[in-house]
Amino acid sequence: MAKVAMVATFECADGRAEEMDAVLIDQVAAASTLDGVEVYSYHRGEGNRYSFFALFSSIQAVQEHGEAESLKDIMPAFMDLLAGPPQMSMYSPVAATGLDI
Repeated sequence: MAKVAMVATFECADGRAEEMDAVLIDQVAAASTLDGVEVYSYHRGEGNRYSFFALFSSIQAVQEHGEAESLKDIMPAFMDLLAGPPQMSMYSPVAATGLDI
């Protein structure tokens, strides 16, 4: 099966970055229990900007991630903290160092 990379960028609402950090920590903990999640990481940039990178073992793992009960409990808090919709894309990995693609 081909692996799938997911990349996203988003901004949180003004004054809510600390809350967003806490929610993202919970999301990573929940995702770490799911089969097929190889890398799941959030990164905070300047101001309220964030980026996300995940590597899944297959498209099926991506679908299972989207349906996971553990993440459904966290998503409302995440959505409440966003300044606007995230910009998300999925890719087929081509080359990397430090990742088994």
